[in-house]
Amino acid sequence: MELVRKTLNRELSEEEWLTIDALWSEHCSYKSSKFFLTSFPSSGKNVVMGIEDWQDAGALDVGDGYAIILKVESHNHPSAVDPFNGSATGVGGVIRDIISKGARPIALLDMIRVGNLDNKRNKWLLKNIIAGIGFYGNSIGVPVVGGELSFDDTYTDNPLVDVAGVGVVKKDKIVPSVIKQPGLKIVIVGLTGLDGLGGASFASRKLSGEDEIGAVQIADPFAGKVVLDATLEVSDKVEAIKDLGGGGLVVAVTEMANGFGAIVNLDDVPLRVKDLSPAEILISETQERMLFAVKPERVKEVCEAFEYYEYPCAVIGEFTGDKRIRFLYRGKEVVDLPSDLLLRPPRYRWDVRRSKREVLNERPEVDVERAIRKVVSSPDLVDKFWAYSQFDYEVGTSTVLKPGEADSALISLPNGKLLAIKGDANPDLCVEDPYECGKYIVAEAYRNLATVGAKGIGLVDHLQFGDPRKPEVYYQFVESIRGIAEASQFFGTPVVGGKVSFYNENKEGKPIKPTPLVVMAGIVEGKFLRPRIFEGLSIVVVGLTRNEIRGSLFTKLFGNYGEVPKTRLNEELMASELIIRAINEGKTTFVKDISKGGLVGALLPIIAKGFGVSIRTRAIPSDDEDILAKLFSESGARFVLLAEEESVKWLEENAKGIYVSKIGRVTKEQKVLELDNEKRIDLSKEIDNYYYNYLEEVMSNY
Repeated sequence: MELVRKTLNRELSEEEWLTIDALWSEHCSYKSSKFFLTSFPSSGKNVVMGIEDWQDAGALDVGDGYAIILKVESHNHPSAVDPFNGSATGVGGVIRDIISKGARPIALLDMIRVGNLDNKRNKWLLKNIIAGIGFYGNSIGVPVVGGELSFDDTYTDNPLVDVAGVGVVKKDKIVPSVIKQPGLKIVIVGLTGLDGLGGASFASRKLSGEDEIGAVQIADPFAGKVVLDATLEVSDKVEAIKDLGGGGLVVAVTEMANGFGAIVNLDDVPLRVKDLSPAEILISETQERMLFAVKPERVKEVCEAFEYYEYPCAVIGEFTGDKRIRFLYRGKEVVDLPSDLLLRPPRYRWDVRRSKREVLNERPEVDVERAIRKVVSSPDLVDKFWAYSQFDYEVGTSTVLKPGEADSALISLPNGKLLAIKGDANPDLCVEDPYECGKYIVAEAYRNLATVGAKGIGLVDHLQFGDPRKPEVYYQFVESIRGIAEASQFFGTPVVGGKVSFYNENKEGKPIKPTPLVVMAGIVEGKFLRPRIFEGLSIVVVGLTRNEIRGSLFTKLFGNYGEVPKTRLNEELMASELIIRAINEGKTTFVKDISKGGLVGALLPIIAKGFGVSIRTRAIPSDDEDILAKLFSESGARFVLLAEEESVKWLEENAKGIYVSKIGRVTKEQKVLELDNEKRIDLSKEIDNYYYNYLEEVMSNY
């Protein structure tokens, strides 16, 4: 406020302060993060539109004149207060960002993190988050094709609800979100109400525990479907499109003006509620609204597309060349501020300090059978059918692999190519080493795409942390960016968009675990793999297992000790390339990367399908004979493959610089894990009671 007063040499009106508050909020301005975000590689052969655009939806070339629009969005704070509307409007927001580029949405992913389900409130949160996502996605006709669902006490008061969206558009039809010349009319569609007031500011501070329901938007997917269809109909008739998301009208107008000026008459804004104050009209975040920059002669045909559905459409002002943002109300100028002031908030680089971690010096003495049973019963590894059964994942005919069928979702594109998409995060590792975590999650996403035969081409990220003014939190943020940037540069998967979400803390000020997340897209090169399992297949491990067990699911359950997994990028690339080649040569029927739960976690889906697994632990390529590390280490650059016997030799001969070893076979003994022909562990109880039924039972008892 002191800076603004000094710059303008005057006092501001209430509406002007709200304008500054919205545009300078952390949510809209990235004032504590933009300095470091510039380190991300954002250009490459597939990049059509990167992070230079105001909107954070990126565009990647997928060939034949087509591009995909990739976007990640979150509604963490809203979902903590009103999980149904919070998650539903998150879906609506990501869809509107996609259609803002003139693209048709074709798929959604949801990545959800809540507290443990022994807590009644966490059950309430999860039930309504899933219901909200399904309600909006199903109603609007966009399939939810994959995602993540994990549990940790750190998210009890502050759930994370990330939604990623993919759209497809002809490259020459992409619509910008900013204008390039003044003189264009400002056209708004949709009604403005009282919901979502101050949402951007609400998302830029920690949850207070007070009545914050008014900051949550209300979802209306049926209106959203009208907006989707009509916006795509007029996208070639307008000069720029923005959805009215964080910060509402005042942010959308200012950002679209792109340094030019604008004059808006608030009396012309269509209202859902009579007699809204000018402040309420400015910062309302009512959903299902869009803003268009339109040449005067085309306004009529643009509005006719919406009026056909009896949907409000109105001219509310004009973009000017005077570089001032002005809003009028009942003939009075309530806002008059320079564009450059609004678009250039102060930037901050806070202090950093590495937090000290207490780690056990000695390996815990844990019985191997007990450890296996405990790990395979973890809620993080159970089947997620309860969640994705509530989503219409086959609407639109583009879904090739159903949710849970493989490590990546796979959808068909209009040009006949197949697009793989996957989101990955690893908060437990980020607590231990955020730099290694940043590299790891990019590498894991790259591996996940490889398991279906796809090569990554680009990604978007979402960086979720506590209060950036806390040195330990800011250190985690800065280091994770360093890791993501390094890995994305190495793999040739530039960062084309993303989001930062700070202030994810509970009422006592305790932050969530640092949770950077990446969503990577890739194109299938040749054949794709639909997993098949049958008796007699050889079990092959690709990659060297390292005794780097710290930050793993095992240590979360039994005590943290040992070394942090180091991400060896060249090994990751070589292993992934071997997998893609094996798929194209027809040398494997099933591939899973080794990550959460280690080797046991990777074998679990095979056992859960009703097969037995017999392995020789001595055959596992490893730098240590520790049986716990062999079974539960989450070191990277590793895969489990199933292959016919004659294909094993091909894998060994074509592995350049990486370890490949047959470690066992698939047997007819149902749901049994056999170790070294000695220890036979019947996992029927864990599979039946936990893997398939845990979520159904725990949620049905709510």
